Amino acid sequence: MTHTHDHEQTLEHTEELLRCAIATAYASADNLQGLNRDVALAVVHLIHQVKASVDKLMAR
Repeated sequence: MTHTHDHEQTLEHTEELLRCAIATAYASADNLQGLNRDVALAVVHLIHQVKASVDKLMAR
Protein backbone atom coordinates (compact mmCIF):
# COMPACT_ATOMS: atom_id res chain seq x y z
CA MET A 1 0.00 0.00 0.00
CA THR A 2 1.50 3.29 -1.06
CA HIS A 3 1.27 6.53 0.83
CA THR A 4 -0.97 7.91 -1.92
CA HIS A 5 -3.32 4.92 -1.74
CA ASP A 6 -3.48 5.19 2.05
CA HIS A 7 -4.16 8.92 1.76
CA GLU A 8 -6.99 8.29 -0.72
CA GLN A 9 -8.54 5.61 1.51
CA THR A 10 -8.40 7.96 4.48
CA LEU A 11 -10.15 10.70 2.49
CA GLU A 12 -12.84 8.26 1.33
CA HIS A 13 -13.41 7.07 4.89
CA THR A 14 -13.57 10.68 6.08
CA GLU A 15 -16.17 11.46 3.43
CA GLU A 16 -18.28 8.48 4.58
CA LEU A 17 -18.07 9.66 8.19
CA LEU A 18 -19.13 13.16 7.17
CA ARG A 19 -22.16 11.78 5.29
CA CYS A 20 -23.16 9.89 8.45
CA ALA A 21 -22.67 13.01 10.57
CA ILE A 22 -24.87 15.03 8.19
CA ALA A 23 -27.62 12.39 8.35
CA THR A 24 -27.41 12.30 12.15
CA ALA A 25 -27.57 16.08 12.47
CA TYR A 26 -30.56 16.26 10.10
CA ALA A 27 -32.36 13.53 12.06
CA SER A 28 -31.67 15.39 15.29
CA ALA A 29 -32.97 18.66 13.83
CA ASP A 30 -36.23 16.96 12.82
CA ASN A 31 -36.98 16.30 16.48
CA LEU A 32 -36.15 19.81 17.70
CA GLN A 33 -37.75 23.24 17.62
CA GLY A 34 -36.61 26.83 17.83
CA LEU A 35 -33.03 27.65 18.73
CA ASN A 36 -32.08 24.00 19.30
CA ARG A 37 -33.21 23.16 15.74
CA ASP A 38 -31.26 26.13 14.40
CA VAL A 39 -28.14 24.92 16.19
CA ALA A 40 -28.53 21.39 14.76
CA LEU A 41 -28.96 22.82 11.26
CA ALA A 42 -25.91 25.02 11.79
CA VAL A 43 -23.97 21.83 12.50
CA VAL A 44 -25.28 20.41 9.22
CA HIS A 45 -23.99 23.51 7.44
CA LEU A 46 -20.56 23.22 9.06
CA ILE A 47 -20.30 19.54 8.15
CA HIS A 48 -21.24 20.37 4.54
CA GLN A 49 -18.38 22.90 4.48
CA VAL A 50 -15.90 20.28 5.68
CA LYS A 51 -17.29 17.72 3.21
CA ALA A 52 -16.80 20.22 0.37
CA SER A 53 -13.15 20.57 1.40
CA VAL A 54 -12.69 16.79 1.45
CA ASP A 55 -14.40 16.48 -1.94
CA LYS A 56 -12.00 19.09 -3.30
CA LEU A 57 -9.01 17.11 -2.00
CA MET A 58 -10.37 13.89 -3.50
CA ALA A 59 -10.75 15.55 -6.91
CA ARG A 60 -7.01 16.21 -7.09
